[in-house]
Formats: sequence, structure tokens, C-alpha cells
Amino acid sequence: MSRMVILSNRVKMPDSGPMAGGLAVALQDVLIGSPVIWMGWNGKVTDTKVTDTGAYGDCADNAFDISENVDIKGAGIHEASTSITYVTTALTTRQYRHFYCGFANNVIWPLLHEQADFITQTPDDYIGYENVNRLFARQLKKTLRPDDVIWVHDYHFLSVAYYCRQLGMRNRIGFFLHIPFAPLVCWQQLSQSAELIEHLAHYDVLGMQTQQDKTNCLAVFRHYLKASLLSDLPINTSYMLQSLTKDTRSPSAQLMLNLTSCLAHCLTINAYPIGINAARIQQQASDLAAQSKRPIPKHRPIKSAAQHIIAVDRIDYSKGLLERFSAYRRFLQHYPVYQNQLKLTQIACPSRLDLPTYQRLYNHVKQTVRDINQQFLPDVSSSASSNNTFSNGDTTGDTTGDFVENWQAIRYSETVLNHDALMAAFWHSDVGWVNSLKDGMNLVAKEYVTAQNPDDPGVLLLSRYAGAAEQMQAAIIIDPHQPKSIIQGLRTALEMPLMQRKERYQELLYGLQQDNLHAWQQDFLDDLYGNKEHRINHERLKRHQMPERQE
Repeated sequence: MSRMVILSNRVKMPDSGPMAGGLAVALQDVLIGSPVIWMGWNGKVTDTKVTDTGAYGDCADNAFDISENVDIKGAGIHEASTSITYVTTALTTRQYRHFYCGFANNVIWPLLHEQADFITQTPDDYIGYENVNRLFARQLKKTLRPDDVIWVHDYHFLSVAYYCRQLGMRNRIGFFLHIPFAPLVCWQQLSQSAELIEHLAHYDVLGMQTQQDKTNCLAVFRHYLKASLLSDLPINTSYMLQSLTKDTRSPSAQLMLNLTSCLAHCLTINAYPIGINAARIQQQASDLAAQSKRPIPKHRPIKSAAQHIIAVDRIDYSKGLLERFSAYRRFLQHYPVYQNQLKLTQIACPSRLDLPTYQRLYNHVKQTVRDINQQFLPDVSSSASSNNTFSNGDTTGDTTGDFVENWQAIRYSETVLNHDALMAAFWHSDVGWVNSLKDGMNLVAKEYVTAQNPDDPGVLLLSRYAGAAEQMQAAIIIDPHQPKSIIQGLRTALEMPLMQRKERYQELLYGLQQDNLHAWQQDFLDDLYGNKEHRINHERLKRHQMPERQE
């Protein structure tokens, strides 16, 4: 029986607590139904030495732990259970420094988020990145059966398929990029781009989050692989950015390539916008509504100034945290009626603090929150408020009654909430604020809308640069680089009447129900396993490789 083999940088082990970031959460929800192997880094760093066979080392001695037959129960869209085998390894200190901190997060991450100023690398970083990609290719070789299918996730593993092919593996291998795919001008700033794109071409399917990412990807591939394109085979050009409706899917594009590892190779590229488990979140919202004693407004033409905004982000320069705080400060200055009443809860998860860029940003975020809370103290002589700038307490309750007495402009917390608690926090809020400067999708935006009370829904304030904006045009779309856009959008959200909020909510929810997590998984795997369209392309490749018949 064919198995699905998942490779991602981090693996969400059972009962390991909540994790920040959408990738692990999304994968855990789709790995239900058939035998699955989930491979990746266990999050640990060890000083174990590896055998040095080159300038960096061959990474041949990493030990992999195997946890078999872990029973995972389905929920929401899946009612079945499945057996997942976890295959994980620790990284050595050197691998962590050069692969993870170095090339993955100091080079690829800023490159793909169009932040070239943050790119830094040492000569060993790229070598370390390639060696860890080779390490996991070797482990896949040891693990796979001939009919297994491999699904690789995210920017840490751009080169894995290339090394799998070098090892003689002919399994179908798909790759999904959870973050944006940068335009050609960004790739041209990196000396290793030509080799990385050639490595990426060895996958069978490349999945992007948005139509814009797909367009960027095809332009980059056509530039760097121009000499490898088989011009005598037609290429589907339906990838061009289309007018966006509720259905953002478009036909796949195929590139016929002449690669060194094979005579001809068909590469499928398409946008597969990742969704959420909408059914499960709606059930959570329904349970909250049944338990809540919160009154539902019947006639409220103008909402109270005592409202609650929520924002949930990793502390990353792509998330627009400082831009959010700056605009929020200006909003309170422009509209003093909201002072002592409006409250912003910022749940911020520190990440990658081993990198100086992230440590500086972390310190800047905390100092900015302190400054704003100090500026808008209800009582300048009150020390209680200033000492309560940061909170690690529960943010899920309805705290309307505390707005004036214990008010502070920003309630800041670094606590990573479990999923139920986070959905409850969304349900109790009036505005959800996604301020990304660049984001692959941003599942927070989708979860926020789905978790709303249908009788009194909150409003989503969504950056135009988040991938979710392609599908969620009924949100209030803002430009985080333009403070006036944010201020105007925030005021619109806070003053929006109930009928309009319901209309926007219903339109957004319909799209999220249609393009849910199951649809994302099914669309990608249909292409990866090979549907009718891809069987036709396979026959076309066979004809291309055979000598022409003499009539």
C-alpha cells in the first residue's frame, strides 16, 4: 500500500504542546486517513560530531529516532484515525548554525520576503544547507518503498528532490512553499539562485500559496532554466494572474525540462492556497455561543469606543508589528475618544532569538509597547498601570468591564495559547488585525473570521500583502506601509454597523468553507499522485523520449 511521506523542518509530536506558526498545525490536521510517515527535525541541538568528508562534513552520522504506530484521532473534516510514524533527528550545533540559522533563515527567508537588506551569510552556510538537504534525502532513501509518495514542505528543503534523484529515487515528490515566492529581481541578488532553482526543478509538483507567487515562480524558472526548456513541447501559459473571484484556483502550468538526471522531466507549478479546518472552528464558536452570557446587540447604529482588538504574530520583521504600533499610536492621538477605552491585545511569540536581527526586533517591540502604554496612561501618577505593561495571563475572557479601571493601550503577551483558547480569544474580540508586510498566507486571518459569533461578528483588518488577501476581499484591506490606510481602516472596522459586519462575515465564511484545509490537501495531492491531465503529460514525455517512427 502506498504511503504518504511528509518532510518538514519541524515535526509536531503528539502532546508536545502548542506551536507557533501555521505549518505544523496544518499538517497535523491533514495527516489523517492513510499510513503516514512524518520526518524532520525534533527541535533539539546536540554537540554530536559528524564525520568530516569534505569542507563542511557529510552529515552521515546523524541518528534518527523512529516512533511508530502513534494513533491520531481525526476531528472535524476527518472522523477516521490513522497511524503516523515519526522519524526525527537532532541537529548538530554546526548544522543548526549554518543550515537553520545561517542559510535558511538569514538568506532564504529574507530573500523570499523581499527583504534583501536582512540577508547575511558566511561561506559555510550554503554548504551546510545543502548537506542537511542531502542528509534528509539519504534518510528518505532508507525509509521509502517504491510506491511511496513524498510531500516536502517549505524553504528549508529546496534541494531535497535533487539529492533524491541523485540517489536513484524515482518516487513522486511534491514541494509546497508556505511562504511567498519572490519575484526575479530578488533572486538575482543571490549568487546561489541558479543552482537552487535547478535543484527545485527536480520536484514533480511545486505548490505556491497565491496566484502572484505562481506567476513569480514561473518567471524565475523561465529565466534560470531557459537552456533546459524543451521548446518543441507546448507549455501551458494559463498561469497568468487572473481576475480574482471566490474561486482562486487556475489550471496548472507544466514546464517540460531537460535535466541532467533524466532525459525529460515534467514539472507542474500551481497555486494551492492553504485553508483551515473551518468545520472544527465553527463548532468551537458554536460551543462558545451556547456558554456565553454576552448580550447580542439588536439596535446599535454606532458601536461603543470600549472595544477589543486582537493581533497574533510571531515576532518577525515580515509581520509589521512596529508599523501596527506606530499606526495605533497615531489613531489614539487622532481620536482621543478611544483613549481609556479601546484595547489592543498583542499576542507575540518570540522566535529565532539566536539571530541578531530577531533579538534587536524583539527588544524594539517590547520597548515600543512600553512607550505607548506610558504615553496613554489613564493616570500618570498611577504606578499600577505602568507595572502591568506585559502580561502572561489568560486573554480569552470577556474583559469589557475592566476597560476603564485597568485600561492600557496595549496588552502584550508572549504566551502561546492552545487552539481552543486562541479561538475563544478571537470570538470575544471586535477586530482582528493582520498587518503583514509580506506573508505566504496567514492562517490567523482565516481562523479569526471562522471563530466569530455569527450573530455579532467581529471585523477583519487585513494587510494587502498577506496571501489571504487574494481570497478575502470582503475584509477591510489595508496597506501597512501607509499609516493613513491603517487609521482609516481601523476606524471603519470599529464603527461598522451590525448588518454590514454580518454581510462581510457571511461572504468570507463561505469562501473559507469552500477552500478549506481538505480542499487544499486534495488539490495538491491530485496533482502529486497524477490525475488524468498528468497521465496525458506522461504519455507526451514518453513519445518525446522515443525515436521518431519512420513512415
